[in-house]
Amino acid sequence: MKGILLVNMGGPQSLSEMRVFLKNMFSDKYILPLPAGLRQFVANMIAKKRHPASWEKYQLIGGTPIIKHTEATGKALAKSSKLPVYTAYSYTPPFIGDVVQQMINDGIERIDVLTMYPQASDTTTTSVFSDVQKAVKNKLGVSYREICDYSNHPTFLEYWKTLIEEHIAKEGVENPLLLFTAHAIPMYGVKRGDKYPDTVRHMAKRLADLMNRPYEVAFQSRVGPVKWVGPDTDDHLEELVTSGEKKVVLIPVSFTTECLETVYDLNIKLVDIYKKDMRIEHISRVEIPVAHPLFIETLKRVVNE
Repeated sequence: MKGILLVNMGGPQSLSEMRVFLKNMFSDKYILPLPAGLRQFVANMIAKKRHPASWEKYQLIGGTPIIKHTEATGKALAKSSKLPVYTAYSYTPPFIGDVVQQMINDGIERIDVLTMYPQASDTTTTSVFSDVQKAVKNKLGVSYREICDYSNHPTFLEYWKTLIEEHIAKEGVENPLLLFTAHAIPMYGVKRGDKYPDTVRHMAKRLADLMNRPYEVAFQSRVGPVKWVGPDTDDHLEELVTSGEKKVVLIPVSFTTECLETVYDLNIKLVDIYKKDMRIEHISRVEIPVAHPLFIETLKRVVNE
């Protein structure tokens, strides 16, 4: 029997879970490529130091919506695809290994691994597939298929085009600049061959071409002292406004659910601030709906194809 494993990063539900979430995330060798012992030490230090301030941000947005939105996506995909869909998370329960075991216990022999990350990256999809590989190791008769990247699938592009055009019409703004923003990754990953930034830029160009609209691409939510892929969304937006750009719509193209990086990093830190800035006439952000029919259709098609 075939089943779909739908994976996202997860999200903390309390202050104590915030610390565990950070520890698990920075213990991931695909996030922090250090020797195992040193990585665990650094992960513990980061989690201990950051978790109170990080939890305050989650409280400002009313808690993480990732779990609820991913579960809703899984249910909608199961209904549309007529296949059993199991949801799992990399850094909070239910973890990938536990859910894979549950799938096997339920008689699933062929697992399609599908992530909520539309662009492939070592930091996301490769990490997920590595966890699945460990979970199915030595499980006789069980196979899995990696669905790596659907960012340029025609239906996914139509999904984002629909969201953008509907947002612009609703806001009543004429000819805004589209500022596509995606989660940044450290430059050491790019130097090792991670093509994620190029994939983001390619997707942004295709969308802008489809709509015949001006656009820019930036990368957000960098943390720590290491160099990250750029330009940074915060800095680039300020440069655009300073240079005379009057109308900007932010589009979080690497995200498929609302999360801290969209609600806090984009709405609270940028949109809410620039709305009070007299240098700019309009700024807004395209919101990510829960289980939009075109997104569900995208997932169903990439599974079938």
